[in-house]
Amino acid sequence: MRHLFHALRSRNYRLFVAGQSVSLVGTWMQQVAMSWLVYRLTGSAMLLGVVGFTSQIPIIFISPIAGVLADRWERRRLLIIIQSLAMFQAVFLAFVVLSGIVQIWHIILLSLVLGVVTAFDVPIRQSFVVEMVTQREDLGNAIALNSSMVNSAHLIAHFWQNIVLLL
Repeated sequence: MRHLFHALRSRNYRLFVAGQSVSLVGTWMQQVAMSWLVYRLTGSAMLLGVVGFTSQIPIIFISPIAGVLADRWERRRLLIIIQSLAMFQAVFLAFVVLSGIVQIWHIILLSLVLGVVTAFDVPIRQSFVVEMVTQREDLGNAIALNSSMVNSAHLIAHFWQNIVLLL
């Protein structure tokens, strides 16, 4: 048990885990919210599937390219750019929803943008972990913690979805 969080000895990795935890929970909650919004607006299972598809299909085609970019360019800068794009996408979604002008095509397009951002984010983030861990013997632990962080964020987002649905 005492080795469970050894990778967190690295200051940069601790900061990364904290920031990515918030970002990942937000991203998963946003994906759930977009699907819920599409179904509330249209009642269409097909459009719900389209939104799910558009958020996932970029991962298949773009992630290999993003992995190559992560190996050739500065990962920190790439992550800042990708996270900024994710923020702008979320702000635009919030704007169209809160202003009451949201249309289904907005959600489909924003879902596609989120899929593209995710397709770049995942391989870049995973390769960036190696740079942040100062003790090489902690690398396996850092990779395991990173994977746990992603799955925990998914769990938390779905937990909050269920709370909202109960209200």
